[in-house]
Amino acid sequence: MTTTAYQPAGTQLAPSIAAPAAPTYRWAGAMLLAQFAIFMVALATLGSAINWPASLDLPAAEALPLIREQRAAVALGYTSYFISAALLIPIALLLRPILRPADGLASVAAGFGAIAGFAKLLGIGRWLFMMPDLAERHAAAGPAARETLELIYGAFNNYAGGVGENLGVALFGGLWTALAAAAILRSGALPRWLGYAGAVAALAVLSPLAEIYGIGVGPMLIVSGVIWQLWMIALGATLLVRAARQG
Repeated sequence: MTTTAYQPAGTQLAPSIAAPAAPTYRWAGAMLLAQFAIFMVALATLGSAINWPASLDLPAAEALPLIREQRAAVALGYTSYFISAALLIPIALLLRPILRPADGLASVAAGFGAIAGFAKLLGIGRWLFMMPDLAERHAAAGPAARETLELIYGAFNNYAGGVGENLGVALFGGLWTALAAAAILRSGALPRWLGYAGAVAALAVLSPLAEIYGIGVGPMLIVSGVIWQLWMIALGATLLVRAARQG
């Protein structure tokens, strides 16, 4: 492990905190870019098959037949999305030593990032394990049973969607981004512009939480996702450049 810490002009680092070895930067950077690439597979697959994410707002009577008709594409798309979300957990843990956890801020950020990934997995899992079965039962059921299945779909979709999107993406994902940005600015471990960009991304990711309190945010859910992914791409590319320089 190298003992030479990166220190831009105007920043101060505790001398006892050493920069991680190049493989840590390389793995973290590669995973950041991989999660984006895999997410794009999910977006392309689900978008062409079921018009996702707009299909999330369809009533159960329309959504369930669509899921059954496009079952293979739905499985592929949400498997990709599941893998992309799962990568957030090792990403958060790998960033901890990179952000030099001298004051514990990076450690708290890593914890929120891991929770965010786990909550996203809980939300995404419904499309792999529950909704396809509901769709098959709905197709074979009579009118009364269909109505019951549609109520189950709506209730569980609201609950699991709240866990995955409101808790996983917006709350814990936003807190992880905010704390990671603050750690970048405090430690000087990475370029400061990444910290400022992360702060903007965190505000964008947190903003959809306003809907819980009846405040409409319009298309901010999609916009915030774009801003967050752009920050993740920039962070990943920066880490890969740092790994190449150390190597």
